[in-house]
Amino acid sequence: MDHFTETTRTGYGSNIGNSFKGIITGVIFVFIAIGVLWWNEGRSIEQATALNEMKENIITLPNTKYDAQYNGKAVLLQGSAKPLSVIEDTTFGLKSNGLNLRRNVEMYQWEEKSTSHTEDKLGGGTETTTTYDYYKVWSSSEISSISFKHPEGHQNPTMAYKSQSFSTDASMGDYHLSQNIVSRFGTGISVGDLSSLPKNIHGVTNHGSYLYKGYNTTYPKVGDLKITFSYAPAGDYTIAGKLQNRDIVAYTTGNGKNFIFTRSGMVSAQKIFQEELDANSMLTWILRFVGLLVMFIGFNMILKPLSTLANVIPMVGSLVGGVTGLIAGAITLILGSIIIALAWFTSRPMLSLGIIGTGVVIGIILSKMGKRDMVVSTPPSRNSTPPPSVEESVAQDSSSTPPPRGTPPPRR
Repeated sequence: MDHFTETTRTGYGSNIGNSFKGIITGVIFVFIAIGVLWWNEGRSIEQATALNEMKENIITLPNTKYDAQYNGKAVLLQGSAKPLSVIEDTTFGLKSNGLNLRRNVEMYQWEEKSTSHTEDKLGGGTETTTTYDYYKVWSSSEISSISFKHPEGHQNPTMAYKSQSFSTDASMGDYHLSQNIVSRFGTGISVGDLSSLPKNIHGVTNHGSYLYKGYNTTYPKVGDLKITFSYAPAGDYTIAGKLQNRDIVAYTTGNGKNFIFTRSGMVSAQKIFQEELDANSMLTWILRFVGLLVMFIGFNMILKPLSTLANVIPMVGSLVGGVTGLIAGAITLILGSIIIALAWFTSRPMLSLGIIGTGVVIGIILSKMGKRDMVVSTPPSRNSTPPPSVEESVAQDSSSTPPPRGTPPPRR
């Protein structure tokens, strides 16, 4: 591992200028977040609607014999898939009787990781210390060293061979499975025996269970390649799609979504669609979090000049930064909930109104808390009359009380 440390210092004036420039970026971030949140809710609704439509219409075929009455309908086909031809990686000559074959290539190469720490200085300046660490790792993707901060001595070569997948058409009883469908079955089983291949292929050495391009597998060098293979065997699979003559193709829903699902083994339609609905819900929450995070960053950048101006005294700057962070978070939650609710309004108006109501209540509570804090923290006016003392109050009370009437004479 190679280790480099750099320290940069920024003056108070530069920090103020950068913070005001950041307002424009913050506004852009907020608009991007609004777009992401709005698009995500629409996408989620459309996806769930389409999945439920196909779920309601799908028919589980009783067997793998072709039946014309199901033509053009959403169907679930279960059975044994068999390849129609042998698959071959023509570069290395490896053949397979499975459905899919994948060449997995990893290269030993440099990887850069950086960490930064910023410290506020008295007078409004900042000092940033950045550490760059360089590791040698096995990676299936090519890491570009051009963007490295210290590329000298850390150059990565181009991969001589890259990962690649090979598939074939297959049959399931009377039905034909195109290569596009078969490629969805994945490659979960490793090819552990490569004894059928020559000892040396195009400068790559055969080590029995893997191929290696380099001189020493124990002490690899940058640029060395390790190649393994995996495949999907013939066997039982499940496919959900539309029957078109003897082919299974994508099913098109009323809102234009195209669906075709594959599973290894015999899987029910109910389980497949529940998994897909759960995946849609998970993606929705992930994108919501991303959208709200981008919005929070945007509002933080808009409010950043306040903490930067106060940062002439680091403790005061940190305090102001904490307050602006809370304000940015509150605005994000309120605005984000309103956007999400409005996006849902056309399909679920009651839920939408509930979300908006929650956002409004949060806003009212925060507003009242802010007003109360302002009242408590407001000092008395210099021209205001001080409250009377206890003695003055008693004197005022006694002077304002009318004298008692004299005792009336007794009746004769």
